[in-house]
Amino acid sequence: MDNKPSFDRSLFIPILIGFFSVLGICLVLFAVRLSAARGNVQNSATATPLKYQYLATEPGVVLPTDIASPTEELITITPTFEFALPSSTPFAGNSPVPLSTSIFLTSASTSISTSSVSVSTGTSTSVVLTGVTNTPSPTVQNADITYDDTDSKFSYTGSWVGQTGVSNTYLNTLHVSNTIGDAVQLGFVGQKIHIDYEAGPNQGAIAIKIDGVDFALDQSATATVVSGWESPVLALSSHTVTITHISGGSINFDSITVLNVSTPTPGP
Repeated sequence: MDNKPSFDRSLFIPILIGFFSVLGICLVLFAVRLSAARGNVQNSATATPLKYQYLATEPGVVLPTDIASPTEELITITPTFEFALPSSTPFAGNSPVPLSTSIFLTSASTSISTSSVSVSTGTSTSVVLTGVTNTPSPTVQNADITYDDTDSKFSYTGSWVGQTGVSNTYLNTLHVSNTIGDAVQLGFVGQKIHIDYEAGPNQGAIAIKIDGVDFALDQSATATVVSGWESPVLALSSHTVTITHISGGSINFDSITVLNVSTPTPGP
């Protein structure tokens, strides 16, 4: 019986052919990959930095990375005003436009009176107000009101004595001075004042000063009676009145009424 090998040597050839075929295919693919030209990507810095957007499941916390950097574009919002211009007034270029009425700002309840408005045309429009006038309103006291001698608005200097239960006087009170030089002062807004006092025997004299103008008043009389003194018409603005004991016996002061010219003078 002949001894035959367990492995058939005739199979070597097909195995070697298959191995070299696979090896050749791999070499070809590798060579193609190496020879392929790669694209050069050039990185350039962008003007706007990247921002991160958080998911809805994360808490809404504003971090410094969410704030626009100085390199980002800023948008300037200019407030817009509405003006009532006369329909017959021509409007051209930068020429001033005269206004005969007030200009009302729609964003506030303030009115501005002006003589002219200059409007410049172009990409951005700006409005320049010229001749703006501001008339302040006095705010010391209101007109048509009576201040009793005990009111805290009066400023007393000296040794005044307050009296109560005085009949026929305003609110039955009176301030009496027995010392020359005693004074009382009041700031007011109006066109006229009326001073009430009690005249009588042995009464002295007072000086009434309104904005630097002096008036003399003698309070003496043959009988005790409530009397009054009225100032001339003043400008409708803030004023200061000062009553000073200047001579004679005791003097007194009851009340001051601030009036408008159309307000009737109160009686004693």
